[in-house]
Order: sequence, then C-alpha cells, then structure tokens
Amino acid sequence: MKYLTKLSGCYFYFHILMVVSAVLLAGIIIMQSVQIGKIIDSVLLNHHINFGFVIATVLLILIVRSVLQTLLKSIGAMLSRKVKSLLRRQLLSDRRDTAETLNLSTEGIEGIDSFYSDYLPQVYRSTFIPLLIIVFLLFFHRNAAFIMLITAPFIPIFYIIIGINTSKKAAEQMTVLNQFSAYFLDAVRGIVTIKLFSHEDKVKQAIGDKSQQFKDKTMVILKTAFLSTLMLEFIAMLSIGIIALEIGIGLIVLNKISFYTAVVTLMLAPEFYNALKDLGMAFHTGKQSEGYAELLDYKPAEKIVRQYERVPTINADFSVDYGHFKLIVDDAFSLRETVICGPSGAGKSTFAKVIAGVIESGHGAVEIPEAFHHDIAYMAQQPFVMSDTIMNNITMFNDHSLEEIVAVAKSVNMHDRIMAFKEGYDTLIGAGGEQLSGGETHRLMLMRMLLNPAKLIIFDEPTAMLDHDTEQLIKAAIAQLKETAVVWTVAHQVETIRQAPYLMIFNKGIVVQGTHSAMKQEPFYKAVMK
Repeated sequence: MKYLTKLSGCYFYFHILMVVSAVLLAGIIIMQSVQIGKIIDSVLLNHHINFGFVIATVLLILIVRSVLQTLLKSIGAMLSRKVKSLLRRQLLSDRRDTAETLNLSTEGIEGIDSFYSDYLPQVYRSTFIPLLIIVFLLFFHRNAAFIMLITAPFIPIFYIIIGINTSKKAAEQMTVLNQFSAYFLDAVRGIVTIKLFSHEDKVKQAIGDKSQQFKDKTMVILKTAFLSTLMLEFIAMLSIGIIALEIGIGLIVLNKISFYTAVVTLMLAPEFYNALKDLGMAFHTGKQSEGYAELLDYKPAEKIVRQYERVPTINADFSVDYGHFKLIVDDAFSLRETVICGPSGAGKSTFAKVIAGVIESGHGAVEIPEAFHHDIAYMAQQPFVMSDTIMNNITMFNDHSLEEIVAVAKSVNMHDRIMAFKEGYDTLIGAGGEQLSGGETHRLMLMRMLLNPAKLIIFDEPTAMLDHDTEQLIKAAIAQLKETAVVWTVAHQVETIRQAPYLMIFNKGIVVQGTHSAMKQEPFYKAVMK
C-alpha cells in the first residue's frame, strides 16, 4: 500500500484532520461508557445521581460521536477525490492500450476509492480508539487492559494473512478484466470483418468465456471476504468472553471490583475489539485496492535501451514496385540511432512510411517488437497540419498543461510567434485559418514530438529547404529526442551521414546497412559519402 499512501502525501493536511478527529472520537467513546455506566450503576444499586444532567450528557455525547464519525469518513472521501483526480491526469499522459486506459480510468481508479474513503479513516480509528481505551483501563481496571493487550494481536495477524491473499486475487481479477476489455474492444473494432467471415458464434463464445472467467475471479474474492469476516467475529467474541469471565470472577467470587467498574469495562471491551475488527474488514478492502494500484503504478523507462538486454530489431519482408525499379526489403533492422541515406527516388521515404504504418507495403509484412506497437511517430517532409487550433495540433488532443506546452514552444522558439496571433494558442491554422511558413510548420511538428514522445521516431528530411536558424533548432530538438527514443533520420546531407553511428543505404531497390567501418568498401557507401 506504499504507492497509495505516497500518492496522498501531498495532501498531508487531510491526514492531520483525520488524526484529530480519531483522537476526539476515542475520548467521546470513553466518556459515553463512563456516563452510561453511572446510569446503570445508580438504577440497579440505588445510588443517587442527577439523572437529567447525565442523560442530557449521554445524548450530547451520542450526537458528537455521530458527527465525528461522519466527519472522519467525509475527510477520507475528500482525500479520495483529490487522489483520483491526480491519477486520472497521470493516466492520460501514460502510453497504454486504449482498452487498458479506458478500463483503468473507470474500474481501476474507482477501485482505489475504498482505500482513502474507508481504509485510511479506519486505520486512524483503530489506532487511537484501542490505544486510549488501553491507557484508560490501565488506571481503571488493569486486568482487563492486560487481557486486551494479549488477545488484540491475534486480529491483525489474521487479517494480514487474509489481506495478502486478497491482494493477489484482486490483481489477478483486474488482469482478467483488462484482457476481457481488450478482447471486447478488438471485437467491436473488427465487427465488420467478423461478420464477413461468419465468425459471430466463435466471438460470442469467447466473450462469454472471458465474462465467466471474470465472474469466477470475483466470486473467489467475495468468498475470501466472507471467510475473513467470520473468523474476525469469532476472535473478537472469544476475547470479549474472556474479559467478561475475568470480571465475573472478580465481581462475584473474589469481590475485588465494583459493579460500576465492571459495567464500564464491559462496555469498553466491545468498542476495543470492534475497532480492531473493523480494521480487519477495511484491511481486506485496502489490499484489494492495492491490487488495482499495482496496475496503475506505471513507470516507463527513462531510456529505451535500458528496457532490453540486446538491441531489438524490426523484421521487414516486403516489396514495392515503382515501375522503373522494384524496392525489395528482406532484412532485420536494428532499433538504434540510424541515418537512412541514398540517392533521390531510391525508396527511402517509402521504407520509412511503411515502417511507421503511414502506408501499406505492396507485398509482404513488417514485424515490429511488441514494445514499439502503436508507438512509432513519423515526421514527413511536408508535415501534416490539421484545420484546428495550434493547441490541438501540438497536443493531438492529449491532456497537457499550458505550462508544458509553453515550455516546449519556447524550446523551439515558437512561443513568441504563436503569441503574436490574436488568439494565441487557440488560433485556428490550416484550411480557413492562419498560415504558417514551412519552417514554422516543422517546428510545430517538433513540439508535437517533444510533448508526445514515441519510442521510435522517423524524420524524413527534417532540415530540407529550411533557413539556418530553423535547421539548428530542429537539430537541437532531435538531439533532445534521442535521449529518450530511437531516432531514424532520412537524410542527404553528408555531414549528417558522417555523424551517424549506423547507416541504412538505399540504391535502386537494394538496401545495405551497418556502421561506417563495416561498409567502407561498399560502392553504395562511397557514392553517398562523395
């Protein structure tokens, strides 16, 4: 539960409020038992007290107790809303599958609600109520306090064992739900294909099986919850029985304690064990929330190369017929910093577009490592600009703060240019809107890349036909992107080719690749280095 607790760390004032409320609640519970004990003692033993005052005090205590319990739960609910809002913002910036994002933004985030609204308030209640009751009984009836100290640990030990098992089962349940969601989304997307090949019955059966699997996992968790409840009730009941036996012996047989002491102690015993027992129930809920939290705790690697023991490759086997020659690609291409070069019309841009998924290959297939699926960005020689606002063109409708966008704009020297428009970042561009120069369009696309970085980024002639200042800005931005992504660059400039650690050379439909030292004797290499 460290991750969930860490998330609430920035809202420490909620924790302070819960501590204060729990301490006041513990004091009120002790006062309630003392006052009710006085009433029972006076009624049964004919002791004279001011009944009106005592009853009014008890009623006031009950009202205050109810208010404090409601306040404690409300503070937890407010903390839950704050953390869920924070998580939703983080989730939108994470790179996940659509089905997983949709599922986690609903089931996943709502699944942690009980940790803050139920578990945390109960932790504070179960910490301070038993603690203050023990302190009170050490001065009021020491034997009962010692019995409580001996029997109390059995409850947390038991619910820890149950809770750990529940956490694992909740994580399994969430994994099954994610798989079910992904399959259902794929089925909806491919419904035309499914009908075309008459596979409706197979898909229905698969959806039914996955639904039943999720139902079975849910029932296992409920079974565990019911079992833990039964055992906690048994332990609490047995402990209260031991205290009652000790009080009975002391009151009737040994005649060592007063009736008033016996009544107050017997009233505090259920309060003591109920607080611990309720923590047991809440702990089960908290461990279930932890199962959801494990799936929400998304930690992307800082650098791509750290994710692999060896350099991953793209296996490509396809051909494209240009008429005057045929581009044939049949090789494995390392996912490392690479410059793609060769004479004009050799197929470099076509290759880049096929790898990026911008166009389909004529014949054959491209096998991309799973970690790079749906995480490849392509920047064409003539970047695409939507007929929309500058803001949406940069963010591509992802959730980013204005501070992030401004910082990226300043890094490519576009902020002042954008603010020169009357509407600033809300200015419409493209067809029917303001027009940007070629260099400004390239910088706009770089902002898109910097704000929504992919794992593989392919630049197609990024500095072609640009002024010197824009060219330097783009080179600096590409250098920044290389720190967190694999960058392939289609280039003609000899300087860019010389600086490349790895090359792919295209010539008349043939592709060769390697380092400078490995290809020094290749005629294609000598041609591009002239």
